[in-house]
Amino acid sequence: MIEQLQKFRREYAAVREALPFLDCYISELAPSWDDVPSLPPTDYRRLGTAEGKNRLVIQTEHTFEEIEAMAKAEPEVNFIIASGYRKLLYHIEAVARLIKDVPNIYVATGNLCNVFALETLVKAGCRDKLLYGSMVPYLDPGQAMGPVVLGDFDWETRCAIAGNNFRRLLGEPPVLPPSLPPVKIPNLIIDAHGHTVNPGTKTRFPAPDSAPVWSQWEGKLEFFGITDFFITPSESIADVTAFPAYNTRDFCVASGGRVRYFEVFDPRNVPASMAALRRSLPDRMCIGIKIHPAEHFVDADRPEYAEVYQMAAACDKPIMTHSWGVSDYNPKQKCSTPGRFDGHLAANPKARFVFGHTGGRPNGFAEAVEMCRKYPRCMTDLAGDLFDGGFLAHALKEIGPDRIMFATDMYWIDPRCTLGMLMEQPLSDADMLKILRFNAEKTYLDRVARQ
Repeated sequence: MIEQLQKFRREYAAVREALPFLDCYISELAPSWDDVPSLPPTDYRRLGTAEGKNRLVIQTEHTFEEIEAMAKAEPEVNFIIASGYRKLLYHIEAVARLIKDVPNIYVATGNLCNVFALETLVKAGCRDKLLYGSMVPYLDPGQAMGPVVLGDFDWETRCAIAGNNFRRLLGEPPVLPPSLPPVKIPNLIIDAHGHTVNPGTKTRFPAPDSAPVWSQWEGKLEFFGITDFFITPSESIADVTAFPAYNTRDFCVASGGRVRYFEVFDPRNVPASMAALRRSLPDRMCIGIKIHPAEHFVDADRPEYAEVYQMAAACDKPIMTHSWGVSDYNPKQKCSTPGRFDGHLAANPKARFVFGHTGGRPNGFAEAVEMCRKYPRCMTDLAGDLFDGGFLAHALKEIGPDRIMFATDMYWIDPRCTLGMLMEQPLSDADMLKILRFNAEKTYLDRVARQ
């Protein structure tokens, strides 16, 4: 396994170095840590938002209708849609329409993290409208690099997105290095935190081929090198009484056990939740218990949760929680700040516990670090858009590679974003394997890692 990883790291590094990266988006937003590099690791051009033929337009500062009107009012200006402090994930349809229909609108790829976002836009005829932009220093450059280096398109397209599309706007000649073959992600990754969603369930953005149907996931998991995928159905989080996660058991069996599920505990209906858990936890396809205080809007320190910790300890199945920092635009996140779990963790020393999202944002991260220091049995995962500049480096330093698990939140987030960030870290092969696989084996599959 370590030989597979070493080969992948060599090939990834070779393509990363060969691609003609030219960064179009250096963010004015300040990073949350003082030790974050202020400039990207590639060539770049610094663009403004107020003037110039090539102009950034920050999505969180304008509606898409305003962006379209601006572009039509100044057709000689190239407007580049750039993510602000919130990810572009939710706006993929609006972005796709504008870059396809309006000749002088482009998009910077940083924080555009939908699964197969770049491939989808290329297939829609938008290849020449995609400009590599990292959003450094506010975001980690790896989240933008990974989907390009590991892109499922030809070499010329990869070079176009990496920098040549931007060079064309600048009036500079393209850079066409000798082509390198596509990099195959080796089959050694465990994705410890994902989701399915059925057609008809309301989602905040399109999530094609994400139902609990093995034929919709088999090819994706193979492409991303994911051997094991631990999921919580979206419908179970919304209402575990109407759709217990146990309902996805046939999907898990069809996968040969590569997919396993978390059963949900909902503190708004303790008796029904406990009944679902009593049925699911003995099932070998059930990987553990999922709690989501923010979605259920019940503070994580409430006494309603006590019973689930006791059951987790009795069954020796881990609890994985959504954890996040206080948010100025999502008041429900206050229910899931890591510090709120302190009392239940103290009262249940035998309950195994995972902070999903590692606190979610820098303010939540600080609390997650404190909880991990206080409770050595706690683990964390990297699910979601943990893209803040310095987030991963500080997690590795302050929590350590023995307690961090690779995870994506897929169908939400493309795995190559987080994988690209990991590839930018100076990790040993042994520590990389812990994060990509062995920590999850130890936590959820009760396997002792052997390298």
